[in-house]
Amino acid sequence: MEKIEIINLLKENINNNSLIKIVLSNLCNKQSEKNKIVYKPILLKNDYTIHSEFFIKNKAFHQNFQLDEFFITFEEELDNYKQFLITTKGFDFQILKNKKGYKLKKIQNNIKALSLEHNKKKNYIIEDGEKVPFLIKLGVMDCNGNVLKSRYDKFRQINKYLEFIDDTIKELETKKLIDNNVKIIDFGCGKSYLTFALHYYLSQKKKINFDIIGLDLKEDVMEHCNSISKELDCQNLKFLTGNIKDFDLLNNVDIIFSLHACDNATDYAILKGLELNAKAILSVPCCQHEFNHKISSNKNSNFFKYENPIAKHGILLEKFASLATDGFRASALELCGYKTQVMEFIDMEHTPKNILIKSIKDNFSPTQLENRYKELELFRNYLGISPLLDTLLKDYY
Repeated sequence: MEKIEIINLLKENINNNSLIKIVLSNLCNKQSEKNKIVYKPILLKNDYTIHSEFFIKNKAFHQNFQLDEFFITFEEELDNYKQFLITTKGFDFQILKNKKGYKLKKIQNNIKALSLEHNKKKNYIIEDGEKVPFLIKLGVMDCNGNVLKSRYDKFRQINKYLEFIDDTIKELETKKLIDNNVKIIDFGCGKSYLTFALHYYLSQKKKINFDIIGLDLKEDVMEHCNSISKELDCQNLKFLTGNIKDFDLLNNVDIIFSLHACDNATDYAILKGLELNAKAILSVPCCQHEFNHKISSNKNSNFFKYENPIAKHGILLEKFASLATDGFRASALELCGYKTQVMEFIDMEHTPKNILIKSIKDNFSPTQLENRYKELELFRNYLGISPLLDTLLKDYY
């Protein structure tokens, strides 16, 4: 079997609307970083499109192709893999590449063709077309519940946030850290899209008892949010003007969330979470200037000695410092007794500030805590800095 025959097989099944998916695996070209590629047809703005998901070091990336672009790309990718699976309505085509070319094995299956709309559609906690009063009021949906095209990124962000909240609440319930009541504070809530989304989720979807407080420094914004809350009759939700450092209205809070708290504001949100005995701390940091400044100020550190290809370029040092900041925060939270994960909040195409630090209370042995302290100390000494977070959390290490 020749390469052109594989292309023609694909074209035939695409024309018949029979293609389900294509999987390329068993990498043979060491220059390619993609260890696996999965292609699926979808409808995108009513156009037949091929969606690709590829994996680099077990991290997934996504890209969409028009058909002419897809065939060019696919033909190039054929040279990089030894194994191919083309799944269609009725048949699996297993293709193995060897020195003589391509060997085809055709196997019958019972798969029915999937609707391209089905492939395209993602199940959101809040669905497009679901009339949600706060989203209509905030201009994300029209009066019929349809998401405005210009606000779809905000709609996706809201749903991604709710997915994290949903997972966090389920984990807290499983660990018996909460029962049928939850107290949540949103530090630096701003215009409060996510805070209102949280209220809608807890009251309409989860249907448990709750109290939510949104806190921000901007008095006029908080007044506006309170007026919307009153207009929509949002029970157990209030917005306050104030500084994270000074907040003391609640104790034993269940979840603290801070989105894009600038520079050390994230550190103060973490500290406040510990002071309030929060069961979970969720943070999406922003503008990590402190580490960049302190690393740059100590040219005698081991970091400058061993990482000078990064250190000597300002833009690379800035990116490294941001990652180092959040890595340090995650480790510091572990040292304070939280199981911590660092994950992607939303796709990079929507915002580069997309790292979420998710921390939930857990039990660690003295040996585990000692190892975490040594790990953090080694990292701090390697960078040659004294982070503010160390000072803030010294009573919790």
